[in-house]
Amino acid sequence: MTRTALDGVTFKVYTYKPDGPINGILLVYHGTSRTADRSRDYAIDLANLEGLVVAAPLFSRARFARHDYHLGGLLYASGQLKPASHWTTRFVALLADWVRTEEAAPTLPYWCWGHSAGGQYLSRVAAFEQIPAARIIIANASSYVLPLLGKYPTGEAVPYGMGGVYKGVTEQTKLRGYLRMPVTIFLGTDDDDPDDPSLSRTIEARRQGMHRKDRGERTFVLGQSHAAALGCPFGWRLVYAPKGVHSASQMIRAPRALDAMRPFLP
Repeated sequence: MTRTALDGVTFKVYTYKPDGPINGILLVYHGTSRTADRSRDYAIDLANLEGLVVAAPLFSRARFARHDYHLGGLLYASGQLKPASHWTTRFVALLADWVRTEEAAPTLPYWCWGHSAGGQYLSRVAAFEQIPAARIIIANASSYVLPLLGKYPTGEAVPYGMGGVYKGVTEQTKLRGYLRMPVTIFLGTDDDDPDDPSLSRTIEARRQGMHRKDRGERTFVLGQSHAAALGCPFGWRLVYAPKGVHSASQMIRAPRALDAMRPFLP
């Protein structure tokens, strides 16, 4: 474990570096348990296989409440939109740059992997930061940013949609950018329990579907249809882990984990 300051905020970061050539960076985002050290450990097999430096930052409960981590820190607790410079989503690109500096490799590609709460966080990163990651893997998330502008019932407002953040032409530009992002929605086929006590049950999350698998599928189809309607490239992929349940260790070690990261892995 090491500590690093990202935009003035100090994080504990759990790292791992395999032997041999380094082909990239894997940023791993923990779930609601806030166990970044375990998330790092779960990624070791994948890191060894593909030659990836792992960095798993800790978003502690003391500093990052649910709206500041799971939902990207886009809003204050009052529900008002924060300035973009204060969004928690900004830390992903900053962490990637820190690892590149540590490795003295400024062009090293990076992948982002988030399970459950970490997946919710990365959905907000993909929508509102649109970072130059090789791939953003959102595994078994409880909610997503739907590619919709405006408020319900015709749209969905931030942080469950893109409504209320941008204005005018910028709205359409950002929506198209989100649809182009290299996102993989990675779903366990058996993560379909509507009574799971850890499942997000906000009104907005329930509108996305009955359970995690349902919500991921609906989000993907919505993105696919909007990209077609807008005539813009669609960078998302939908990948399943057969018999996968709501388990961070199982998902990142699943045989199809590499499929979720490809076609961009060497």
